[in-house]
Amino acid sequence: MIHSLALVLLLGFELCYYLLIVQTGVVEYYNSDLITLFPMFVGGVFGTIAGGVSWARVSKPIHKIIIALSLQLILSFIYPQYNSFTLFLLGISVGIMAPLGIYLFKAKQQKELLVALAIAYTIGTYFFTYDAQHRTFMAVLFTLIALFSAFMLRDYRVEADSKEVSHPYLQYLPLMLWIFLDSNLFETLSRHADLGIWSKYTYTIITFHLLGLVAAYYLKMSKIKKHIFIAVIFIGSYMLSYSGWTVALAMLYPFTISYYNVVVFTTLSKEVSIYKLAFMMIFVGWIASGLGLTVALLEVIY
Repeated sequence: MIHSLALVLLLGFELCYYLLIVQTGVVEYYNSDLITLFPMFVGGVFGTIAGGVSWARVSKPIHKIIIALSLQLILSFIYPQYNSFTLFLLGISVGIMAPLGIYLFKAKQQKELLVALAIAYTIGTYFFTYDAQHRTFMAVLFTLIALFSAFMLRDYRVEADSKEVSHPYLQYLPLMLWIFLDSNLFETLSRHADLGIWSKYTYTIITFHLLGLVAAYYLKMSKIKKHIFIAVIFIGSYMLSYSGWTVALAMLYPFTISYYNVVVFTTLSKEVSIYKLAFMMIFVGWIASGLGLTVALLEVIY
């Protein structure tokens, strides 16, 4: 019971950190300037690789997580005044957490995953419009909660039988596509004032985030049908954004995010090889989201 609670808090508040500090905090503060933010992306790749390899005597995932969160806590106190070096370190800390946080979850811990995502999406949505310059207290608080939870998991072990046989690389390609589409649409909506659904429909968005999580838990479909369903609701989200129908967009888009993220987390958590998981997170996480951001910015320029 204690381990389940600690896992929920660790993933939930680390995702809050990513959503409000990295994705919509640092990125917004530096106006999505890819050149300025490049050290963070590089650090993220290095950190993700580091998360999947052994650190001499530090081999347990939870010990690596504690080190990464300790670094993240130090960097949180200077948010958002980062230079190239501290952005690189921030990327490393978040990058290490990316594969290890997922690896801690067992494939059958669906309820814990849903609660963690519910925490992240509720808090992330509610504080989305909060001034990016004044989120230092969030960065420190979220990291402290995650770090305390990690200490509660010091003796936690991920049994080998809780994982499945390693999946072929091709099975991860759809996950890259969903994250690319999400990153692209999110950045596009964030840059268009008339499509700023978060300030107008905060509670609607939270509600449909939660409904998406519930749907992902109760709707039982094959892998192919799940990906077809995700493709359909992504197409619907893009169509609503192009049509400017913000009320419907505030319902379907958060539902889409929640549903596809459950599929992504569940699929990745089944990977038996932490080394392969870290390698795939480079593409599924950093490269896919980076490309989505880049394409959205190019659309604005041209």
